[in-house]
Amino acid sequence: MSHLEQEKQEQKSMMIALILVIGVLIAFNWFFPNRSETIDVPLNPVEQTTAVLKTAEPTDTVLPDHNNENPDVIIPMKNGLVSGSLSASGTVFNSLSLLQYRETTAENSPFVSLLNKGFWAQLAWRGTDAAFPNMNTVPAVTGNELTPFTPVVLTWTNGSVTVERTLSLDDAYLVRITDKVTNKSTAPVRAVLQGQIIRKQDTLPENRGAVHEGFLGFFDNREVEEKYDSIEEDDPFLTSNKGGWIGITDKYWQAVFVPDQSMISDMSFMKKGENYIASFSANPETIQPGETLTRTTQLFAGAKELQLLNEYAEAGIPRFDLSIDFGWYYFLTKPFLYFLGFLYSLVGNMGIAILIFATLLRIAMLPIATKSYESMAKMKKIQPKIKALQERFKDNKQQLQLEMMNLYKKDKVNPASGCLPLLIQIPVFFALYKVLSVSILMRQAPFFGWITDLSVPDPSSVFTAFGYLPWPIPGILNIGIWPVLMGLTMFIQQRLNPSPSTDENQKIIMNMMPVIFTFMLGNFAAGLVIYWTWSNILSIAQQKYIMKKIGV
Repeated sequence: MSHLEQEKQEQKSMMIALILVIGVLIAFNWFFPNRSETIDVPLNPVEQTTAVLKTAEPTDTVLPDHNNENPDVIIPMKNGLVSGSLSASGTVFNSLSLLQYRETTAENSPFVSLLNKGFWAQLAWRGTDAAFPNMNTVPAVTGNELTPFTPVVLTWTNGSVTVERTLSLDDAYLVRITDKVTNKSTAPVRAVLQGQIIRKQDTLPENRGAVHEGFLGFFDNREVEEKYDSIEEDDPFLTSNKGGWIGITDKYWQAVFVPDQSMISDMSFMKKGENYIASFSANPETIQPGETLTRTTQLFAGAKELQLLNEYAEAGIPRFDLSIDFGWYYFLTKPFLYFLGFLYSLVGNMGIAILIFATLLRIAMLPIATKSYESMAKMKKIQPKIKALQERFKDNKQQLQLEMMNLYKKDKVNPASGCLPLLIQIPVFFALYKVLSVSILMRQAPFFGWITDLSVPDPSSVFTAFGYLPWPIPGILNIGIWPVLMGLTMFIQQRLNPSPSTDENQKIIMNMMPVIFTFMLGNFAAGLVIYWTWSNILSIAQQKYIMKKIGV
């Protein structure tokens, strides 16, 4: 190959590498954009009730409003973790703030508003004849406020049917709703219990990342997830199931109905106009004259805290821990999440907990990593011999491969042994990535210095001289200090390893990897970048020790 041809080949290789880099960056920016949460101010409860009635499923017949002399009743609800209200008419949960979580890290930031004008839950009975109260019926209310110590009773009656609904709130995020439906008429009455969780389209989160946000349910002993955009208006998700649960989830919060586990219900995810609706509709039940039907429904509206979800699961909500998106490596992700929470409880700083976790994980993986680094160190040691063979047999690829195999055999080097242990670590990495992505402990957790929230990208920017040069830059160039440190540690690691290939194209691409990952991790949560950087530093120290021991 002439010098000119070689130069053209190198230019071609560089262009291929640059195209790959640009493609990766564009794809990553599309699938993992910066997260921005939509915040809504709760609407006046009376206005909210009107909005709900317009979207509610109509009953088969509409009763005259026998309580129209009374205005609708707004019932406050509060415990140590939540504060909100519900509308007695139709039992509409239309306002709920989470008192342990704020919208931003700013001082005096408002509490997170989970249920509001764009996201609410409602539970009502539908009658199959005219002798049944409907969504417009205002009940009699016993009790002034729903708290863990003061339940509230709602009663509807029209002489033929009486519905007595008792609401109780626990000390966390669960409302238990027990209904007693009594048939006081002389003929059988058929009734249907229906719950809906409704979210308006303009309140959907913008995140398209690796954590599921959208419809969520547990049916037929399996978890079912559906993205918002996977449900078309004319193509809802429908299934019939005994027990289970259904709702809508965000990254850290969710609203979920848990029907009476003895009931068979039609479960659905649907889109109606600008509303996304997760609903259950129990099979119609016949109540004979003089009989009373009792059903208990639960509403969970709150933060997805692992320990709490497990407690609810033990209390009868099947596999409620799956509300957290553990990913494919559930068997690793959940224990990792537990252990990270344990470390955080000991040290009180999530960043320090991540560093300790990385160190302990590195120690646990020490035998595997040592074998890998020893193999790479031996490969590094014979690199001069390999280069000599490549120069000697550059025009005879077949003979080159034969001579290299003889060299490996003579020096007792197995190139594959450096890769196989690393493959074993891939599930561990992805599981840990999930842990740091879904853990609510990461949200707004500070580290040191400028890192005030480990769940969002590093806010510093090397391309604006950390704010001293206030010119506009594309989001992909908004790279902080920690991603740059990660890239540097990755570059050092790469220099400690032997060249993975004789192919120039592959060499160029591999040399670009630290740059690619630096830009990619600029959009990752700072907690994950800090973990990766520290893990790289530990790997470099271990690898240098092994190289010195072997005499490289």
